[in-house]
Amino acid sequence: MMLYTVETQIIGEDIATAMNAMRTWLDRHRFEPDSFRQSKGGPGTTFRIDFKSEAEATAFAQAFAGRFLGSEVVRPLQEGRLWHRPQ
Repeated sequence: MMLYTVETQIIGEDIATAMNAMRTWLDRHRFEPDSFRQSKGGPGTTFRIDFKSEAEATAFAQAFAGRFLGSEVVRPLQEGRLWHRPQ
């Protein structure tokens, strides 16, 4: 099974608030990520979320100013934005 990974970073945001926003968004869209990892370093916290569906990964990346990580390609979806609160 292929997984589609999204990486997003928060800077200057409370981690608990950010995680709650992501969880609320996932629940509202009825998406179930395969895994959800976080790491602290540099200017903020980086999250990597794996999805079984490319469409779900793409939607999440767009909502959270993330980038889609493929096996050979890393392509930013929204350059210049590291984090925003989804509507």
